[in-house]
Amino acid sequence: MSAPESRVLTLPNALTCARLLAVPVVLALLVAGSEAWAAALFVAAALTDFLDGRLARRRGGAGESRLGALLDPLADRLMISGVAVVLAVKGLLPTSLVALLVGRDALALAGGILLRGKVRVNKLGKAATVLLMVAAAVEIFRPGVPGEILFYAGIGLSLVAGLLYARSAQNSIR
Repeated sequence: MSAPESRVLTLPNALTCARLLAVPVVLALLVAGSEAWAAALFVAAALTDFLDGRLARRRGGAGESRLGALLDPLADRLMISGVAVVLAVKGLLPTSLVALLVGRDALALAGGILLRGKVRVNKLGKAATVLLMVAAAVEIFRPGVPGEILFYAGIGLSLVAGLLYARSAQNSIR
């Protein structure tokens, strides 16, 4: 894999920035009780996550940028955690689940900052993010047990991925 680009103005970065800008809009729509609009924008933002990653990797990593490598996971964490917090405040998700999710996100971001460049993103981590996005979308559309189960599964999967990242980092440091 080639080194990430230092360029800032790339299409994948623009998509990631659009996703970051969508976070407060989705949260405001949820607070206002416009769940259908919030869900539609959330799903569109989730699709940009898939698209920006695909575009960035299309040329064997040549389209990836350092900025994108930092902003992409931040956008994911802010969107998923933000939605979960608003849903908990509205009484639609247990606060214990949201505390676990936000704690896991803080740990993932801190680990990502410490390990940047030492380990590659693994497929299990990507699968966990997708599962958490699906959980958030399900919970927006139809609050209840299925969304909660998906959140717990996504958190569990991301914790396993985190252990694999730590192991990979430990091996790369030796």
